[in-house]
Amino acid sequence: MSDIPPGSVSNLPGQPLSRTLRPIVIRSIVEAQERHSPAVEAEHLLLALSRDGSVPVREALASVGFDHDGLAAALDAERAASLRVAGVSPLPAERLLAAPSLTRPRWGASAREALTRAHRIAGAHHRQRMDQFQLLAALLGLELGTVPRAVALAGVDPRALLASARRAS
Repeated sequence: MSDIPPGSVSNLPGQPLSRTLRPIVIRSIVEAQERHSPAVEAEHLLLALSRDGSVPVREALASVGFDHDGLAAALDAERAASLRVAGVSPLPAERLLAAPSLTRPRWGASAREALTRAHRIAGAHHRQRMDQFQLLAALLGLELGTVPRAVALAGVDPRALLASARRAS
């Protein structure tokens, strides 16, 4: 993560970030780069939580099969299903890796929406700074996009997952 410039997390909605959330946001940039995405999206924030989140968040995700590898597989399955609906055959992973991106990804709409929602959730609980639990709640509360489709395809109940994370923290 040392190649992430200090200003990478500036201009994000929902600022200020807590000390526990800042590494997750930075890790999401790395996740997007590793998945060769031109934008950091909600799925990269969720991947970052599954890898570097607090123990209660990671354990709750793992309890439904969303450890980092399981979540990556669910996201890949969602991508393949979405492509098939559009009448496109998914490309093998080797072909997708042929042209790695060397630039830092921009902030995508779903990541911005998740961070804005997390900020609102934190504010509703009279907290000045959002934390990982609020980010997880915001991600699981998204109605459109890759994350809710992957969660649904995996047969995961987002409310039960959030309740599990809440009990563990």
